[in-house]
Amino acid sequence: MRVRALTVVVLFAIGFTVVSGRLIYLQVLCHDKYQDEAMRAQYRVVPIPAMRGRILDCQQRIFAQSVPVVDLYLDGKLATEDPSKLDQLAQLIGMQPAALRAQINPAKRNMLVASELDSSVADQLRALKYRPVILNDRVKRVYPNGWEASHVVGFTNQKEKQNDNWKSPINTEEGVAGIERALDYCLAGLTGERKIVLDKTGKEIPAYRMADRPAQNGCDVVLTIDQVIQHSVEEEADKLMAKYQPETVSIIVSRPSTGEILGMTNRPTYDPNDRKTMENIANLRNCSITDVYEPGSVFKIVTTSAVLNEGIANLDTPIFCENGVFYYAGTTLRDTHPNGTIPLHKALAESSNIAFAKLGLALGSERVYNYARLMGFGDFAQDQASIFPGSKVKMALPGEQRGMLHPLKTWSKISPTRVPIGYEIGVTNLQMVMAMGVVANGGKLLRPLFVKSIIGPDGRVVKNFEPEVVRQVISPQIAADIRKALEGVVSDEGTAEGAKVQGFPAAGKTGTAKKYNNKLRDYEKGAYYSSFIGFVPADNPQFLISIQVNQPRGQVYGGKVAGPAFANIATKVAQQLNMISGDQPRILAKAKEGEQP
Repeated sequence: MRVRALTVVVLFAIGFTVVSGRLIYLQVLCHDKYQDEAMRAQYRVVPIPAMRGRILDCQQRIFAQSVPVVDLYLDGKLATEDPSKLDQLAQLIGMQPAALRAQINPAKRNMLVASELDSSVADQLRALKYRPVILNDRVKRVYPNGWEASHVVGFTNQKEKQNDNWKSPINTEEGVAGIERALDYCLAGLTGERKIVLDKTGKEIPAYRMADRPAQNGCDVVLTIDQVIQHSVEEEADKLMAKYQPETVSIIVSRPSTGEILGMTNRPTYDPNDRKTMENIANLRNCSITDVYEPGSVFKIVTTSAVLNEGIANLDTPIFCENGVFYYAGTTLRDTHPNGTIPLHKALAESSNIAFAKLGLALGSERVYNYARLMGFGDFAQDQASIFPGSKVKMALPGEQRGMLHPLKTWSKISPTRVPIGYEIGVTNLQMVMAMGVVANGGKLLRPLFVKSIIGPDGRVVKNFEPEVVRQVISPQIAADIRKALEGVVSDEGTAEGAKVQGFPAAGKTGTAKKYNNKLRDYEKGAYYSSFIGFVPADNPQFLISIQVNQPRGQVYGGKVAGPAFANIATKVAQQLNMISGDQPRILAKAKEGEQP
């Protein structure tokens, strides 16, 4: 008996020792590990999505916004077992009951039946209390104006966002083009978190809810684009495409005194609401900032600015135009309209290549190059600086090209005669707008402004954007003289008679440039860039319009192709800006005399 008792005691002692050792191992040595596992089993971190900010026009009309939508899924197995409410469900979502029943497959436990339902329909579906129904809430980015300003506004893609603390990822919107991409950090906001405690059935215990970190909604971005002006620009781009069937069209409207972009469009284009319109990659390209081309005669504003600012000539200086044929350095340059000796202002109005080639020679290669640089060519037009100190957020629209301005050491003997007339140099339409702005605003090169302000979720302005002067290029008096000379272009004797604007004096410059074909390594026969860039009113410019048409069919001259489009847009822009017509005093005077105005 004593042996048996001793054996039992020893076995119990060994058992207690093993259990005690195990307890020490679990509770001391493995404490942190099992505590973490218990925490993971009991606690959850639920992400709280942030609402993406809106993109607004200068009057705070909506270009882009996020709206809550609901996707409807069905559990096919449960629906097969209990089809009692399928007819009601079909009626709520606008489907034929027979069509809905035909979709039911018991093998599919998560069938998408309807997407992007509004909240009122979702509430009715919840009220059904029908077990097979699975509702998935999400946010959809919508663009009320469709393709209007799409290259500026851009679009978003759905992206899965994951955090190590979260049980499952959430879908968020990520900007991939335009302002949506450039200011994604401001628009996106910050995802919040809610920490909860679960019971053994997996349900939340509200009494043990821990502190939430609320989501911080994104900021609204207010553009300088005016929705009404943008609509006018879009309409005119469509007309140009229909009439001339060009490869591309680029139109920009700006306020030269501030650098604000009031309208910008391109053709081809796309609708950010319709993914099918994005399948052709060419539709996504913002030609106004990505396409580099030889501008031709519109570049003569740079040469005119240089010769006047350097005192080499004035607008009345006579220039012998060689009767239309100029031989220099083994090459021949011709004018469309042969002239003998004419003053500089007439050479500008008639766009004499020979006159401006001679002015280029008078300036010399170095000064031609320097003034092209001063006007912003060969560099980015947009501001590349960060919006907020230390942040990575840039102001620039994605994809801008710096253009092409060859270094002086690579210039040939004829380069000083070709660059002044807009060849051997590559520009973007946005660069041409800012260069013409130098003439229109009194000699200052400005940065283009696309964003007017950023507004926080609480409605307070986070940041306003002010005009930025890059440098003074020419004197205010020289700029005024050139503006006066450019009125001659929009006259009966100039190359853009069709650009006249009823009630306002207009000024500008035409361009009809041969198109270089990289494959042929030569200029393509019959292919041209036709353009017009001008401002209204001529003596005190309030807005500036640049129209560039790539390879129009039928007509090719810039004054004929782009000039009338300029006049149409300018008339509507003047109305939108509430400008007073110069014809009003005359019209009122006639009315007093009893005449029909």
